[in-house]
Amino acid sequence: MDDTSDSDLAAHLRQLEECLHAPQVRGSAFLTGELLDEDFTEFGSSGQAYGRADIIAALVAEAGQARPPVQSENYRLKRLSETVALLTYETAAENRRVLRSSIWRRTNGVWRMTYHQGTPVKA
Repeated sequence: MDDTSDSDLAAHLRQLEECLHAPQVRGSAFLTGELLDEDFTEFGSSGQAYGRADIIAALVAEAGQARPPVQSENYRLKRLSETVALLTYETAAENRRVLRSSIWRRTNGVWRMTYHQGTPVKA
């Protein structure tokens, strides 16, 4: 049983989410080994659906390219079970706001993202 408090888990998952926004993590071994679950799926803010291999390839391809900084806020955690949690939040970059939701699953004591969706906020 996981004895992590909801506030501790929320802080931990927020830190992992923010790692995904960092250029030095995108496309790194940490991304592939520690952050993304083997059955990861994303529905991007572009409207496209991506699998784990698609996302890793895209992030590796963009590594080293200049990206606008991503600001994130309004994080909320909802535990779905002892080993599954939903994290929602908002991002802003280049005058574009996106509502985001991620499902994290704990396997062998490690939390990994298994699902992510970005939905653009209408202006």
